[in-house]
Amino acid sequence: MAKPEVSRLPRRAFSIVTHRLRLGLKRVWANSGQLIQIPIAATAAYSFCVYVLGHPYPFLAAVASAVGIGPVTDRRLRRALEIGFGATFGVLVGEFLVNVYGGGIWQLAVTLAIGLFIGTVLNSGGIFITQIAVQSVYVVVVPATSSTMAFPRTLDALAGSVCAILLAFLIPRDARKAPRRLAANLLEEINAVLEMMAKALRESDPEMATRALTRARETQDIIDSWGSSLKVSQEAAKINARARRHAAEVTRLSRAHTYSDRAMRTIRVIARRVVGITELGVEKPIIGGYVGSLADGAKKLEIALRRGTDRSLAEAALSEAAGGLDPRAKSTWDIHDESLVLLLRPVAADLLQAAGLTNDAAHSRLPPLAEDEAEGPPAE
Repeated sequence: MAKPEVSRLPRRAFSIVTHRLRLGLKRVWANSGQLIQIPIAATAAYSFCVYVLGHPYPFLAAVASAVGIGPVTDRRLRRALEIGFGATFGVLVGEFLVNVYGGGIWQLAVTLAIGLFIGTVLNSGGIFITQIAVQSVYVVVVPATSSTMAFPRTLDALAGSVCAILLAFLIPRDARKAPRRLAANLLEEINAVLEMMAKALRESDPEMATRALTRARETQDIIDSWGSSLKVSQEAAKINARARRHAAEVTRLSRAHTYSDRAMRTIRVIARRVVGITELGVEKPIIGGYVGSLADGAKKLEIALRRGTDRSLAEAALSEAAGGLDPRAKSTWDIHDESLVLLLRPVAADLLQAAGLTNDAAHSRLPPLAEDEAEGPPAE
């Protein structure tokens, strides 16, 4: 390895660590509501079983409520029901079989097999089946405390599950909040990656280009989380009257998700090209300006999505950026320059459609191409 590359390793490692730490802190902030609800629900369920039912160590009450709520903001009613009733039914199966033939090694195997069989018959959901298996194993392995009630651990699990399900019903939730935040986070990343690529092209900086490529590759988690939050919001709009009012915006955010995902996939392709171009040591200020203009448009779209406001400013900025993407603008450009501009065109079109334009309207903002020219290689 060349000495300059070795000297850049600490700086590159620091950049990766700080980027991931920043994303991690964003996840903590985004999931703070869930992280607060878990100890409250677990403590409430545990206290109910101790002070109302008189159970000395209702461990399963706290477990069922914690897993039913979950540590991230993807709590859906179906998920809470599957986990809650799966855990409760698993405990019931385990307690019933322990009362029939006691505990032991072979009893563990038989109980697990019966629990998995019953769970598969009742429900095809993997979460439901897993909860039945896990909780039935726990009941067989861990000795029960003395209690005058029948099936005390089943009651503990039921109390915790009901607590999680009640929270899924009762905690108010803005169906737009999580998709808005994740949409803005992705557009923030698109803006940052485009700005880094623009700087790399203007200054012929391969290190900056490599950092842009690394950051672009690490956005898939945001894309997946945004898609998951949209499913949650769409479900909430069906069962919750308050969330139903926001169904139209959730639909617009879903469309923005589709086209922002496409744009980022193409940006990754471009970032790899930019790395190769900058390694040649030739500055590309004009193309860097094109990329910078797209970055400005992405920034305006990020602001509009985060605030839930009109996207016309973003549309205008992106339209202006798209209007300059002519691969034959300079007669001195070689095939690498032209192909890079061609790749920027679908990014501009996708971002315009994320801003709300139709496919035809978005492509009408681009300079026309000759009939024998193609739009460039498809995004991966």
